[in-house]
Parts: sequence; C-alpha cells; structure tokens
Amino acid sequence: MRKNPYRLGNSRGASRLKQRFQSLTLKGKEGRWLRRALITVGVLIAAVILAKVLKPETQLMNSVEINRVVGKGMLSVAVRDDMPGFCEGGVGLEADLALLLAKRLLPDSEDPLKLVPCSSKSITTKLQDGSADVAIALQPKGASSKYSYSYPYYEDEVRLVTLNREARLKSLPELVIGYLPDSASGSLFASYVKKLTAAPEQNIIGKILGRPKPTQDPATAVTVNSVKYGSYDELLWALRHGEIDAAVMAGAYVTKYFGSPASPSEDYWLCDIEIGSLEYCVIASSDEPALTQIADMLIYEMQEDGSLKELVRKYVR
Repeated sequence: MRKNPYRLGNSRGASRLKQRFQSLTLKGKEGRWLRRALITVGVLIAAVILAKVLKPETQLMNSVEINRVVGKGMLSVAVRDDMPGFCEGGVGLEADLALLLAKRLLPDSEDPLKLVPCSSKSITTKLQDGSADVAIALQPKGASSKYSYSYPYYEDEVRLVTLNREARLKSLPELVIGYLPDSASGSLFASYVKKLTAAPEQNIIGKILGRPKPTQDPATAVTVNSVKYGSYDELLWALRHGEIDAAVMAGAYVTKYFGSPASPSEDYWLCDIEIGSLEYCVIASSDEPALTQIADMLIYEMQEDGSLKELVRKYVR
C-alpha cells in the first residue's frame, strides 16, 4: 500500500507539509492565485449571509401581508405628523420613506400611499385595527416584542437640554434632571443612571468563595437627582420655571419644542453629558414581518447609494 507522504507521523511527510505552508504567500505573482481564492471565498460568504438576511424579494412579494396591500392598491403608513424634519404636514424624512416604500410595493399605482396621523400612544392601535400597515414614526428598535423592525433609517442622540448656559458644563450629580419614564429617551436615561450608579460586580472567585457582594464606596458613589413627568408639556413647564436644571430629550423632540439649531425659537444648550442614542425603524405587527423585510431592502439600498444620507441632510441635519 502506498504511504501518504503528508502523514504527520512521518517526519519526512511533516517536513514536506511544512514546506508547502511556508511557500504560501499573498505577495507578487506567486500569491496571485491565493489572493483570488480568498476574494472568491469572501464574496461567496457575503452572498450567503446577505441571502439569509434579505430573503428574495419575489418570495416576500407573494406573502399574505404584501398581497393584502396589493389587493387594496394602497399602503397605509402611520406617521407622527407633528415632527419637523421627520413628518410635518406630510413633508419630511419619514414621509419620503413612506412614499418610497409604497412605490416599491405598488410600482404601477399613481397614488400608492395613505399617511395615517398617529401619536406615540396610538401606533399600536393603528397597526392592530388595520388602519395602518406599517408605522414610520420615530419608533426605536427593539421597543416592543409586538413589532417587527426594519434596519434603522436614522440614529438620534439623547441629550440633556438646559436653558441655563452655566448648567451645560456641570456634572450629572450637580443637576436636577427631569425625564419622561414612559418615553424611549426616558427609558434610555433610566438605564444609563442604573449602570452609572450600580455597585461593582462581584468577580467569579468571590462568587465561588461565597464572599459578600461588593458595595458602592460612599466616597466614589454617584448620585443622580431626577424627577419624573407625565408629558412633555409638564417637563418643559418645569424646565422653564426652574424646577429642574435639565430635561432628557431626543434630538427630534428638541427640534420640535425649541426649533432647529440653525433657527431656535428660544435659547437652549445641550449639556456635555451624552446619554446614548435611539435607532428609528420602520415597524409592523410581529405577525407580518414581510413588510419590514421589504423595508430592509429599501433602506439597505439607500444606504449603499447614499440617497438615505441625502434625505437626512435635506430634512433633519
């Protein structure tokens, strides 16, 4: 029987195998075939991943929810029609995205879109009772398991807004901060504070040995003085009357209530403290993911060709 020359148990075979690996190179003419092979493998892997993430559009277009939209000849989109830059009077970033999505689903229709005004609290009702097929209404990714989410089309910073020039440079413990616990920005702020004020985590050795959990050192402990409010009207009244030093707000709401940075309706400042950011997505009922998957394709293509960035620059920044 012929022996395998590359069998590792054979010192001569091991030497040949070592020589083969040492001869591999990515440089010059000798490495041309290896470079091409690696590029080919990379392209194939990317194609497989993309195919799994973005199902073939023809398959999605035959889904029950898409057929329902095609059957009625119109896509109904819930929007916040009171948000400058996003959708106000039917104009803005989200209004344009709604029209582009409607045209993608109904390319032969002359009037494929119906905008359905909603509030942050009525979106669920609009989607459940059939008033809206999808919502493009400042909905942050992962807010509720009731929804399916598209790729984000906009990332919005959550900051502390103050009407006091000196307050903008103060540290968190020096401020009295107001927020809306039921809002996306308020939830993000609560998570930020919890992480900031949490006691040090116990290491694995301490757990094994049964040592007491570590406690916060009073000398280094961070305390945050915050006040909860039920609406933006209450929050802003407190800010303007000095009950709080700063208010937690996402950028979209800062523009709504204070005007754009280029032409503010009143003087305001953003504190140096950065709370985090929210990613706004197209949403639909979790039972109807095909609609958000088509939105995925649209947003992905717009990101690739730069048209999404142009819309954001046109309306928001």
